[in-house]
Amino acid sequence: MPLPIKQTVIICLLSTGLIVSNGFAQSGTNVPKLSSKDIVGIWQIGSPVVGAYLVEHFQFFKNGTFVYHYDPDDDTRNIIELKGSYLFKDNDLYFTIKSRIVRKGGSIATGAVGTDDYLFTFDNDSTKIVMERNAKQLDPVIIMAVKRNSKYFMIKINNRNYYKVSSDPAKYEDE
Repeated sequence: MPLPIKQTVIICLLSTGLIVSNGFAQSGTNVPKLSSKDIVGIWQIGSPVVGAYLVEHFQFFKNGTFVYHYDPDDDTRNIIELKGSYLFKDNDLYFTIKSRIVRKGGSIATGAVGTDDYLFTFDNDSTKIVMERNAKQLDPVIIMAVKRNSKYFMIKINNRNYYKVSSDPAKYEDE
């Protein structure tokens, strides 16, 4: 005699959960260990392929400093760049923001068809460096290595994929 639908659904969900959790447990053992030396370099979000320029990305330096660049195509974003220091401990990454580069002034215009990715853009704006008055260490983000092979190295920072596009944080090099 077949099981009632409710019991069948519960059994299927439990079975799927066991399979998925077992898969995570197995894949977790194959995840490469990440060290503070590994994160030095340039990490671009979403793809190991660099087009005409880097999109949203981190530069992590050996001396414990970093620069975070927001998506350069979004030119209505007020904050363009963050600078500060980082601390890598276990699988946690702690940031202290010391300064930011922001846009100021200008007016909103419609983006040009074919050249601007966004509908609205800033027109005649300028940038300004703002020093953080009471720089403090922020709550940690989770960082982990996901894949490392001869083609690329990918990490997740708070569940967002970043790919190493250069081992030298000062310049992009086609590796």
